[in-house]
Amino acid sequence: MAQLQSEENPQLVALKAEKSQPALQAKIKKLENGSAEDLSVLIQFYAEDSAKRTIYSKRLIKRYPESQAAMMARLKPFVKLTSALEGERLLRSMMREYPGVNLDIEKTLVACQYAEKPDTAKMMRYINMIAVPAAKVAGLVQALEIIADFDNATALRIAAKNLEMVKKIKEEPAQESVMKIDPRAMYYGYINTYAKLLFKAGNNDEAYKYTAEAYNNIGERDEVLVENYAFLSSLNGEYEEALPVLARAVKEGKFERRYVDQVRKAYTHLHPGKDVDAYIAELQKDFIDTIKAHVATLLINEVAPDFTVTDVNGKKVSLADFRGKTIVLDFWATWCGPCVESFPAMQMAANRYANDPDVKFLFIHCWENVSDPLTDARNFLNKRNYTFDLYMDMKDASTKRSPAADAFKVGGIPAKFIIDGKGRIRFSVSGFSGKAEAAAEEVAQMVEMARK
Repeated sequence: MAQLQSEENPQLVALKAEKSQPALQAKIKKLENGSAEDLSVLIQFYAEDSAKRTIYSKRLIKRYPESQAAMMARLKPFVKLTSALEGERLLRSMMREYPGVNLDIEKTLVACQYAEKPDTAKMMRYINMIAVPAAKVAGLVQALEIIADFDNATALRIAAKNLEMVKKIKEEPAQESVMKIDPRAMYYGYINTYAKLLFKAGNNDEAYKYTAEAYNNIGERDEVLVENYAFLSSLNGEYEEALPVLARAVKEGKFERRYVDQVRKAYTHLHPGKDVDAYIAELQKDFIDTIKAHVATLLINEVAPDFTVTDVNGKKVSLADFRGKTIVLDFWATWCGPCVESFPAMQMAANRYANDPDVKFLFIHCWENVSDPLTDARNFLNKRNYTFDLYMDMKDASTKRSPAADAFKVGGIPAKFIIDGKGRIRFSVSGFSGKAEAAAEEVAQMVEMARK
């Protein structure tokens, strides 16, 4: 939806390019009386004029309340909120202002804010307020995945408690709403999440039952579902289909003992008499060699800018304090989804060098959107049992910018910089995708290349 509203919109481009004031006003007048998309263009055109933006947003929501554009206009205020209570108040005001309008997405946002706290009672209160049954399941899945990030047991308990309700929704007819959601698809999405919670808890028998149901009914299976199904199938002796999947997982960095053990059992069963240790060693070697080859293409050699950040005790540190050490800077924020996704990988990488005095990881929180970012960041990490060395890149009071992030010209987070002992940037990467194991090995190989 954001892409649909991007500045590449021809109407918006034409509006910004118009030099004639009479012609501009005529175009604006026409858009004012147009479609939801036309009003959305005006909202973007007046991005820096809060008064006019508000006028057109309200007009859009009033005229076309069920349109995607209206939903986007309603969602934008949630971006600036810093607490679940603020989200709750905003939702309540919208419910009064837009009676009869479907606000299921907004209710989901508030439920997810309470999931992060976590306050499961209030989370479920807003989940149960969702009007469209399939949307209720979708919202519950989102909330459960947030909780599972730091408390799998609680997420599993809530998922099990709501399983019968979800089963009933499976046969509901699809309902028209802003977001058209298929009840059966949402049911299998829920089963997929429930199965993963069971798998993580080590309840393999129940996990296999629901994993198989999700695997056999979901068209576009995610990688975790495929690997979990293969692993659980191998426990039941179904080695022929499981081995290629498990072997690929190891080849892509999943060196976890239980996966390697299942590869060992499957390979020994299917290829008696062959050297299983050599097979596994080759899988692991392929993974390391692939990562090394990729990392070598990313090597750079640039002067690192001087920077200053503050540790959790208020002590300021700068680039000069780490002279002679290889340092890994990770710019992140608590509200950044890809940052959070990257943390298991970064914890693996940091653990690898925990006892190496010549390698230092600095997890630098930037671009804060709360009044007490240090407490927010510490609570966020502690709740998830991350042991990162936390540093703060607080916004400058006058510029409203995070100076260290600006010094490195950070355009998006997570952003990582590996700097060698001479103060040279050897690697600069942003974003996150792929498996945690592969990402962790990439960081490790970058460190090793940087320190040579």
